[in-house]
Amino acid sequence: MLPRRRRAALSPTIRKGIVGLTLSLVLFVSGFVAVGYSSLLDVEKIEVHGLHHLTLIEIEQRLGFESGDPLLSVDQSAAQRRVEALPRIKSVSVDRSWAGIVVVDIVEHQPIALAMSEPEQWALIASDGRVLSHGLMSPPDLPRISGVRAAGVPGSYLSRDSAALLSLLKTMPAGLLERFVSLRRDPGTGDLSGTLNSGQEVIFGDDGQISAKVVALSALLSYLEEQMRTDRVLDVSVPERPVVSRS
Repeated sequence: MLPRRRRAALSPTIRKGIVGLTLSLVLFVSGFVAVGYSSLLDVEKIEVHGLHHLTLIEIEQRLGFESGDPLLSVDQSAAQRRVEALPRIKSVSVDRSWAGIVVVDIVEHQPIALAMSEPEQWALIASDGRVLSHGLMSPPDLPRISGVRAAGVPGSYLSRDSAALLSLLKTMPAGLLERFVSLRRDPGTGDLSGTLNSGQEVIFGDDGQISAKVVALSALLSYLEEQMRTDRVLDVSVPERPVVSRS
């Protein structure tokens, strides 16, 4: 049999050093936790930035903490998830500082169109198809989209058949988009069309070359205005060769 190896014994000085270091670490952690949950590190102030349509009360009710709570009890990830559940929220961040200040930065969805939710009721729709509101009897002046399935409850998304219309909405510059009172999708063919606030009809055709069609329409409108023409039908379904007609 091989002789057993003897373990090297630690000197009393080294043992005392290890014990002292361990005790120091335990005391530090205990002190840190105690201070973190004491009034010395409470939430002194909550700052919320980026509100436009939502109210401060709506956000505070979702945070899960309030002024005076221990700072270490603030669960930033959980607070973000609760606030993000609001239909109007596009993104949110929650940051805390040892000064006791919690900063909540919010980016809200902006409505870009209206979709029917019930007869004579129109829900606000974001650029990604998210439904932002219940049906409104007197909605704001935004393009009304049709030829797609009805909008669901706030926080849901429009169905897949709205994809081409949403792509068209997102591609248009704001100045052009605000000239439309409605945008339509033919359920049978999938072709897109719209009506301007001037009463002119725009034919986009299928969902191909959306960007090129938007550029062609912008150029065509500028040309017609310069020529003081009021052609009723503007066909940009072939963006390289737009066609206009008076009827």
